[in-house]
Amino acid sequence: MSLKPEDSRSPSPFVRADAMMMDAVLSHLESMEDLTATQRRDMKSAVHTLCRLIGQAPSSVPANVAWIQVRLRRIHPAQVGLSAKRLKNIRADVLKALELCGASRSRSDWLSPVSENWADLLAHVPDQRDGWKLTQFAQYCSALGVAPDAVENSHVKGLLAALSEETFLDNPKVKVGAMVSAWNRLRQTQPGWPQITLTYPRKREPWTFPIEAFPESFQADVARWMDRLTNPDIFSGEGPSKPLRPASLKYQRFNIQQMASAIVRSGKPITDIVDLGCLAHLEKLTAGLRWYMSRFNGKPTGSLHKLVTCVKSIARHHLKLGDAKMRELSGISSRIAACIDGTRTKNQERLEQLDDEANLGHLLHLPERLVALASRSDQRLRRRALLVQAALAIEILLHAPMRVGNLTRLNLTQHIRRAEVKGAPCIILSIPGEEVKNGRPLSFELSGETLVLFDLYLKDYRPTLLTQPSDLLFPARDGGAKWTTSVSKLIKDTIFEHTGLIIHTHLFRSIAGKIHCLIQPGDFATLSHTIGDTLQTTMKAYAQFEQKNAVRHYQASVTAARNQLSVQRRPHA
Repeated sequence: MSLKPEDSRSPSPFVRADAMMMDAVLSHLESMEDLTATQRRDMKSAVHTLCRLIGQAPSSVPANVAWIQVRLRRIHPAQVGLSAKRLKNIRADVLKALELCGASRSRSDWLSPVSENWADLLAHVPDQRDGWKLTQFAQYCSALGVAPDAVENSHVKGLLAALSEETFLDNPKVKVGAMVSAWNRLRQTQPGWPQITLTYPRKREPWTFPIEAFPESFQADVARWMDRLTNPDIFSGEGPSKPLRPASLKYQRFNIQQMASAIVRSGKPITDIVDLGCLAHLEKLTAGLRWYMSRFNGKPTGSLHKLVTCVKSIARHHLKLGDAKMRELSGISSRIAACIDGTRTKNQERLEQLDDEANLGHLLHLPERLVALASRSDQRLRRRALLVQAALAIEILLHAPMRVGNLTRLNLTQHIRRAEVKGAPCIILSIPGEEVKNGRPLSFELSGETLVLFDLYLKDYRPTLLTQPSDLLFPARDGGAKWTTSVSKLIKDTIFEHTGLIIHTHLFRSIAGKIHCLIQPGDFATLSHTIGDTLQTTMKAYAQFEQKNAVRHYQASVTAARNQLSVQRRPHA
């Protein structure tokens, strides 16, 4: 979130049309004669600042204490470039202004009611929890004048957009998904329910064509290539040195799907894509790559380079192209790679957030802060449990930097065991090489504060997140594995909410390099063992941090030399 100008966003469908808004508060403050000029100025300034923080004009912000309090709790000073004291003063002045204007604290005074036909439908919902899930959809449709038997998927999409604009709401996508599921379940089980099937809105339509949409000869060629990657012949030397992992096989197949689809999107008939040789055909390949680049404003990207790498591998090992053809493909690959920074610009910018030692300190101490927040009894139990789950996930990534797929699949019986090392209790995380992307096994000892947090989570908070037994450290409610995207989102959103930093899960491996190079410059061997990469890969990837340390060291030498050497002024002639 950033401090942004007030906009003219359309009024929220969840707000009553006759509710008092903040523009009325501003007018009332202007007319109050018993206020000093300073009091009036401070309170008006606080109201305008609050509206900018929320991203709405005063005419769209309800003058309701409960409404304001919920949103104020969601604003972190680091996210909006304000000091904690300044944000506290804004809150105090806004609440004082609301008090002087007689603003209500009741939720019903700003919340838009549902229409009669929607109220009648909700009254017949047998499970109150389903009624809660449908209430916001009923409010949204009531505001639009849409009856229950006239709803369409466009209204589901509109609800998601409206909820996404509400700064107080946790996971609007999850809530809309739950609403759709409840509606469709009641359509099948509840007599008299409108016989309309709702679907969750897709973020965007896929641009790729499924492999099955291409000619059968192409599908068969893809199958042969995938079999080569799945079942390499160790005696003939055909195929990789070991079978690719399922996730890697899926990724390779999708690269083929993307490349073939890009060629078709560039104007080539899909019926012409008869085998994998079409992907390496120079004219078709360059046409497809140009179309793919057009999706990114004509700029080469890392994903573009990976497509070319996939085609090169197919050309060399499957098509057996000659040296001349391979040089052409390698030339394209090299020119694309030359335009791409080794550390992507976005990742570099996110790492540079931590050049500020205060920001790095906020991240390192965040697990402790989250546990303290969870200990407060004024939050829902599930919310508190998710805070501690996020705290443990971040703590593990700081002390045992691993890929999010391995973090998500940590199993209490397979990967985690208790032990004593030098008389001190600890837990040992052991992940076999076949479960790691690069095939290198990982092993970490976790003790001290990390062990205390681990035990707290297991004993007091993990049971709250489960409805079925599970051996997973971070299970879904049904006991199965959480989606990696769900874990990533929990970590990323929690860090942003409480520190204002934009940190995704894969960045923790780079953060490990940044932290270690800060404390132990030049010790790439330790870092290599920690992140499970070869020494050569580690030195190549994390030399940027050493370069910064080297520059600081050199600049310190300049300062020391300047202080050591006195300047002998020459006498004027």
